Amino acid sequence: MAATEKQQPILLSTGDGAAPEIITAQIAASQGIFMPGAPCYISTSGTVKLSDTSDGSGDTHHGFIVGVEDKSTTWPLTAELSANDKVRVQLIRAGDRYVAYLEDNDSDSAATQSDVGNQYGVRVATGAGKIGYMTVDANNSNGAVLVRDIYSNLDPETETTSTSPGRVVVEFLPSVIDATRA
Repeated sequence: MAATEKQQPILLSTGDGAAPEIITAQIAASQGIFMPGAPCYISTSGTVKLSDTSDGSGDTHHGFIVGVEDKSTTWPLTAELSANDKVRVQLIRAGDRYVAYLEDNDSDSAATQSDVGNQYGVRVATGAGKIGYMTVDANNSNGAVLVRDIYSNLDPETETTSTSPGRVVVEFLPSVIDATRA
């Protein structure tokens, strides 16, 4: 069963209290029609490419695509962008915390206290209508994020450790933020 919640990680807090930097960069070709907030990286050639599911090889997350520069372009996207179209990217920094849905090998998963302190990989969806949706995968040991807390500890009135899918509070590991990728 595929994970049912399709929502991007949401910024909870920043390590230094300052808003994350948003930059403008050119999109690389053939990225598909991706969802707002899709995780991305800036390639060595300076173009923005969508990040992929953690696999232990080239896992890189520099930011999230939060808009387009051309205000005449529909947002959210209804068509694939062309190479060199400009997008707005909210950069990820060490210490920034995000709330993200938890899954276990593409199935919804409750978040429990035992998840805190674990490093998990992320799953980035690639199917039509969900390209770029990102969840934290408790069954992926290719660490991209560190679980700092579970959301039910922050808001026990709306979520419990039985809520499925549960949400976790994560920080991206410096190794995936600082990584370069072709």
